[in-house]
Amino acid sequence: MTARVAIVTHGFQTGGGVPTVVRWLRSALLATGRYTVDVHDLATSSRDPHSRRLAEPGTWFRRDMCIAQNDPSTFHWGANAVEVEFMRYRPRARLTEALRGYDLIQVVCGTAAWASAVGRTGRPVVVQVATRAAWERAAQLTAVGRPLRTWRQAMTAITTRLEKSATKKADAVLVENDAMVAAVTQTGQRTVIKAPPGVDTARFLPAFDGWRRDGHLLSVCRLGDPRKGLDRLIKAYAALCKEPDPVPRLVLAGKGQLLPVNRELIEDLKLTQRIEVRTDVPEKDLVELYQTASVFVQTSHEEGLGLSVLEAMACGLPVVATDTAGSRETVVDGVTGWRVSQGSDEDVAAEVAKRIRQLLVDGEAVSRQARRRCLDRFSSDATLDLYLGVYEKLLNTGYPSLKAGDE
Repeated sequence: MTARVAIVTHGFQTGGGVPTVVRWLRSALLATGRYTVDVHDLATSSRDPHSRRLAEPGTWFRRDMCIAQNDPSTFHWGANAVEVEFMRYRPRARLTEALRGYDLIQVVCGTAAWASAVGRTGRPVVVQVATRAAWERAAQLTAVGRPLRTWRQAMTAITTRLEKSATKKADAVLVENDAMVAAVTQTGQRTVIKAPPGVDTARFLPAFDGWRRDGHLLSVCRLGDPRKGLDRLIKAYAALCKEPDPVPRLVLAGKGQLLPVNRELIEDLKLTQRIEVRTDVPEKDLVELYQTASVFVQTSHEEGLGLSVLEAMACGLPVVATDTAGSRETVVDGVTGWRVSQGSDEDVAAEVAKRIRQLLVDGEAVSRQARRRCLDRFSSDATLDLYLGVYEKLLNTGYPSLKAGDE
């Protein structure tokens, strides 16, 4: 008998780490033959066309805020007063009713506040969460003016309260790093499991002819997100280009458009002919982009895990990454690449440049170690069992809770 699982998430059509996790988990669960899976995608944009918008009175009396996507197992849900961030996290009566038809609800989210939308369904709820809103937004808040920063700080405070409530109420919380284990445990949640998402290592695999010293340098991320610290990577690349030894071109790939300030930085440093920006790379081209690279670089201010790092490692790429809660899980310093301490932009750029140059010389052995670590710790087979173990306990040994002492 198959169990019906609802994956509740956000931004499913926009790209990034959260939808990547959803697609991985849905495919992996379906492949077991023991689960059917539907995706329920929550509105993230203040201009969401299926929501009731304060700025558009004509939408106030919209009766239905749910629309099926092209995929019959995927549904998009609008929100009331969608311009106000915390309203996107609130339950919808019809969504709650729909979720009662499943055996288990899996929330996959960036911040646990999204789990508040599940409401009271009487079904077991598992939350897979990447980070905390306060951590994720620290770099973003410094990049905006005072009025907008004040508003976003207020929204972040509300979101933080919702995070704590949602994680405490869940039946189990799955996290990606040790910092989140500690943060979620502090909310009073007793079932916190470090369970990172997996990588399809049969799809993401090294090139047939092995690691390429002459391949391009590569970074894959949301190009318009200040949290990714691409300005630091651009400065590091400028430093490399000033050295007498040749350096490969740099490819910045991912969803969205590069921030205007970073485009201007590339022009000011006269790197427009040496840095290639690849926007909205199709999934079918992504593996080749990894396989033809020499070194993968991530200069984020904060990462919950960093799926692009794992994809790169699966393809046998040595990695240079700034030190984050995520890179501490993925990159073994001096073995699968190098972690660079956070600091001033100038210090980070200088150290990133140094480590890139080092890996261009001795990257072949590091390449093999990167692939091996991904196979051992982050392949689908290695990670899915953690999810299935939680599901089976909730479904087979008696919901409503895994928590010791619950009635």
